[in-house]
Amino acid sequence: MLTNPMNWSEQKLEAIADVISGITKGRKLQTTELFEVPYMAVSNVKDGYIDWTTVKTIAASRTEIDQYRLMPDDVLMTEGGDPDKLGRGAIIHEPPKDCIHQNHIFRVRLDQKQVLPLFMEQYLQHQRAKRYFLGCAKQTTGIASINMTQLRALPVLTPPIARQKEFASFVSHVDKSKDVVQKALNEAQLLLDSLMQKYFG
Repeated sequence: MLTNPMNWSEQKLEAIADVISGITKGRKLQTTELFEVPYMAVSNVKDGYIDWTTVKTIAASRTEIDQYRLMPDDVLMTEGGDPDKLGRGAIIHEPPKDCIHQNHIFRVRLDQKQVLPLFMEQYLQHQRAKRYFLGCAKQTTGIASINMTQLRALPVLTPPIARQKEFASFVSHVDKSKDVVQKALNEAQLLLDSLMQKYFG
């Protein structure tokens, strides 16, 4: 049992966010006026970041685009996958124009007066959230999944916004430091490769 030593308040996700599922591929369409738009799939949502390697498109009506359109700072979460990756989520900071999401992705639009997106993204990577999802997930042949009701019932710690902002600032600083270190490592590797080529052909 994970404790709450700081005695932060705790709320169900549905009380602090609007949560919806996405568009279903292969659905029956009620109109012929369709628009080709980008959409986020399970493969795009990793644990803490969006993978932009491949962004697919789908034909959708104007009503569907308006319903599922992603906004900056929405948190995207996966419905299922490997048990250790269940409930993974990430912020989409700058979605492409009219970008929507498929039905295996949940879109979580937070009330930012209560919970900051970066705090939520980090919370989803914590054992508190992961154990909740594993505890209620449906599992078959190594694949686990959660439904909308279970996601909306996720208990979320909600520290005061001032403390969340401090935490978010620290996380941003750490991420920048990681980028600097990674750049230095990449440059060192390029130098090593160049020297190897020079000395050994």
